[in-house]
Amino acid sequence: MPPDPNPGGGCAPAVPGNHSQTVGDDGPVLVQDGILHERLETFVHQKGIERAVHTKGYGALGTFQTYQSMREYTKAAFLQGAGRRTKVLVRFSLAVSNRGTPDTARNVHGFATRFYTDEGNFDIVGNHIPVFFIRDAMRFPETIAALSPSPQSNLADPGRFWDYLARTPEGTHMLTWLYSDVGTLASVRHMRGFGINTFVWVNAEGRRRYIKYHWIPLAGEEYLDRQQAGELAAKDPDAAARDLYDALANGEAVEYELCVQMMDPCDAQTLPFDPLDDTKVWSEESYPLIPVGKMTLDQNPEDYKTQVEQAAFSPANLVEGIELSADKMLQGRSFIYWDAQRRRLGPDFRGIPVNRQQGGWSPQKMVTSGQGLPVAGELVRADIQKPDDFTQAGERYRSLSADWQERLVDNIASELYLASQSAQECVLGYLSAADAGFGERVRARMEEYKQK
Repeated sequence: MPPDPNPGGGCAPAVPGNHSQTVGDDGPVLVQDGILHERLETFVHQKGIERAVHTKGYGALGTFQTYQSMREYTKAAFLQGAGRRTKVLVRFSLAVSNRGTPDTARNVHGFATRFYTDEGNFDIVGNHIPVFFIRDAMRFPETIAALSPSPQSNLADPGRFWDYLARTPEGTHMLTWLYSDVGTLASVRHMRGFGINTFVWVNAEGRRRYIKYHWIPLAGEEYLDRQQAGELAAKDPDAAARDLYDALANGEAVEYELCVQMMDPCDAQTLPFDPLDDTKVWSEESYPLIPVGKMTLDQNPEDYKTQVEQAAFSPANLVEGIELSADKMLQGRSFIYWDAQRRRLGPDFRGIPVNRQQGGWSPQKMVTSGQGLPVAGELVRADIQKPDDFTQAGERYRSLSADWQERLVDNIASELYLASQSAQECVLGYLSAADAGFGERVRARMEEYKQK
């Protein structure tokens, strides 16, 4: 009889390819074993470099269909005809995260959309909150550091965030969004998305208009309070990702309407704030939402790494008819994203299938901004001329219902009372500058927490 190929018993027969090359059955492994080397080296390198921010994410694919021609406002070819369809990829993410961060943790959620147009790839790279903490990219590393774990203990340290906010009065408006229930999401299928920064649309006649992007979930908006978010984080830290994946797997399409706000650049002279300031929103009464089209996500990725994780988004991925404004934050984002992609994916990141565009890519095919606009002035390092850090924060607070106001106050107080005394006084001063009652309520609630 031939020898038993599986003398140890069990169901699996011996497979020669599962063994290293050795000197005899019990001898040392040989360095010449190329198969072993390749298997282990492939394993070591298969996990790529993670994104510096927005590390945890999930994606979906689908199509975007225009409602009407936007020819009056932009030369962008994919927006010229009613009913025109364009393939899209969306990556949802958590801004400050690792792969284990609970989806329902208080966070800024990314909403990055790529349009695969015939003229090239166009990206809207935004978040689920319409404003940001800062209006100058110079302070972005400081912002992310303040939201990240302590470098000493690698543990969450809310004091770092409140010390940062005390140095950042322009972040008061963002605080009223992030620490409301909007900061704790139930599902990306039920969240809004915003381009945050101000872009420019240019029509065939050369007329320029300022643009703000809005994604409206057609299934409606849903959020959690702090207690609900904590409970769900313990039960299922991947709740939002699972909700999206399961919906698509069950044949349920996820739909968003793209709307834009438009502004004549001349309005900047008369507005009480700078319309290029990303810590501000534009009044929807003065600048109503104009529906552009509908995005339908109906497909889960078959391979997350190649179809989603290797996607190299950038706000500078533009098409003819869409440009960057002089928004300081946007200007900083416009070039550093590509540097980040080179570090993460290599110098040929545009050649990766998910990043390829129709007709190939070359520097000559890039769309630049501001062609023909006169620019003059002294080189300076200065804040904008109309900062107005508190007016919209107060308006946002007063716009909330009584129960949302109560939870906003409680969410802030539950952390701020643990911060340094100087940070407490600074932040309370900002809140009072926004709305006197807002600051008083947070101070009173902090005293309750201190006495517990």
